[in-house]
Amino acid sequence: MSNLSNSAEAHESIRKITHDPVTRLLLANSQLTITQLETLLADSIATGEEIKKTRKRFYRPIGARITRGSYNRTLVQAQNNIIRSIYTVLLLGYLGLFDTTSLQPFIELADTIATYATESKISENDHTSTKHLEDKLREFISALANRHSFKDIL
Repeated sequence: MSNLSNSAEAHESIRKITHDPVTRLLLANSQLTITQLETLLADSIATGEEIKKTRKRFYRPIGARITRGSYNRTLVQAQNNIIRSIYTVLLLGYLGLFDTTSLQPFIELADTIATYATESKISENDHTSTKHLEDKLREFISALANRHSFKDIL
């Protein structure tokens, strides 16, 4: 398979993921930007030994060419945002403000979202199903967050 074919396939794969309504909903409430997500996806797609690190930047589905430095800065920003999010959860658990045993329902929720999205095959233009999922997510996350996950220790 040529590099052009690999790039085209990577672009299409990343485009499908980033245009998925569930991905958009979760991304809008995450610590990542769309550019950072695309960069993380490009980096994860290009994991093979045969792919040079310098070629990964071409997997991002953007109109203009991206410099190696810009790609690397965006990748580091995305990774740092993820690391900071993990440290935030650990900090809240350490201080007793967040019961770390309450993380299991969030992990189960992620699995449920993936199953729901796969089974219902929500399309980009299916605003009713997306709105329904968004409402259910907000309701469930609010219930989890209010369900003694955050402790009043003061």
